[in-house]
Amino acid sequence: MARGDMKVDSLSVSMETEILNRKEFEAISNTIDFSNVSTKDEAGRLVVKAGTPIDNDGQVVKTTPWTGAVGILLHDTYETHPQQAILKKAYVNTTRAQKSSSLTYDLALITELSKSGCRIVLEEPEVLA
Repeated sequence: MARGDMKVDSLSVSMETEILNRKEFEAISNTIDFSNVSTKDEAGRLVVKAGTPIDNDGQVVKTTPWTGAVGILLHDTYETHPQQAILKKAYVNTTRAQKSSSLTYDLALITELSKSGCRIVLEEPEVLA
C-alpha cells in the first residue's frame, strides 16, 4: 500500500475530554500553535482544551466575535503533541464543551464557523426519564 492510500476510519483517544453528543463527526488535522497559550494542566504542561475554537493557522480563537474560527478542537492538546483533530461537522455537547474550554459559546461562533464551511450543531444532552 502506498502512503497516499491510507485513510482513517475512526479516531479513538482514551482518557480524553469528550465533547461530542453523537459519535458521528468530520474533522481535519491541524497543528496547534502554542505561541500565545499560557494554560497549563496539573502536571505543568501547556494545554489547549477540547471545545476551543481554532483558526486556520492553528491558533486559539478566544472570544466573540470569534474572527477566523474554522473549527473546534476535539480533544485536549498538549505542546509536546500539537497535532490534533479540528471538528468541521459534529454535534457538540454545549455544556461539556463550554466547561472544558472555559468559553461561552453564542450564535456568533456558529455564524463564524459556517463562513469556513463548518457545520457544528450545539446541543444539550438528552435527559433520560
